[in-house]
Amino acid sequence: MEIKLTKADKIILKNIAYNPRIFEKKLAHKCNLSKDSIRYRSNRLEKLGVILGYGTFIDHKLLGYKSFKLYIKLNATLEQKEELKKFLSVQKQVFSIFESHGNWDLGVALFAKDNLDYYNFENKLLSKFGDIINSKNFCMMLDAVIFNNNLIYDDNEIQEFPVWGEGVIEKIDDKDKELIKELDKNSKETLVNLADKIKLSIDSVSKRIKKLNERKIIAFHTTKIDYNLLGFEKYKLFLYTKNYSKEIEEKLFEFFKNIKNTINVIRIIGPWKLEVEFLIEKHQEFEGILSKVQESFSEDIQKLEYFIFRNDTYFMNL
Repeated sequence: MEIKLTKADKIILKNIAYNPRIFEKKLAHKCNLSKDSIRYRSNRLEKLGVILGYGTFIDHKLLGYKSFKLYIKLNATLEQKEELKKFLSVQKQVFSIFESHGNWDLGVALFAKDNLDYYNFENKLLSKFGDIINSKNFCMMLDAVIFNNNLIYDDNEIQEFPVWGEGVIEKIDDKDKELIKELDKNSKETLVNLADKIKLSIDSVSKRIKKLNERKIIAFHTTKIDYNLLGFEKYKLFLYTKNYSKEIEEKLFEFFKNIKNTINVIRIIGPWKLEVEFLIEKHQEFEGILSKVQESFSEDIQKLEYFIFRNDTYFMNL
């Protein structure tokens, strides 16, 4: 069942997508509604399953991790596939898993301490599931920019969240880790409850959250939205290039940034140069985007690959 949103619903979703801790008073002002009405509408979106929860996005590279992606083609039964997903979900390196309809069956994003840590993970994977893995492709994520774009509600504002780039390696203690894990369970949790759960004062918890934000370890807080209920599918595009330069890359970035469907752009060290993710309502819409890419960058792009991905799941990797 597809959910129809009111204008106020759309304003709420756009504003809480990457900031669920926003004050109700500020949301009420944006929607020209009362705080009670904002609370009612948010609760309604939760009951409908549009809002699945509230989490926290951690920039693992600032904590000393390297970022990898592994794409897997399977020859497996549904039971074997579920067993593989269950195995991946408990591996400390795994950040996210998603199912693919296209060239790959599963995609896995990982954060490993070093190349050997990833190597050991892959060996463990192959020793247990090598007989059902037809092929695999590996790459490294150089960095990414995540967009809060104008698809759900167009207010002519695009927020950019750069993550996984180069930066000074930060140190966090066990209390920071506990706090991050609690925020990942519910980033709207009150300071009172957070303080009680990690056994610190309210003031200490407030200061720790502020420092984690300032140091960009917490890149942003997130609202988990079921976009399928709103009629959208997630698409991923791989760009293989033949002519490439910083100038072309900047033009590509600006091009995708100004497409309202774009979720993120990831720079890759591997067979392709860029990964771009989109929210798409109708496949014809995506075909139009592909045509524009090919027309605008015909001399620079060697090949485009895309697939639809579903059931993406994220894990706290600390």
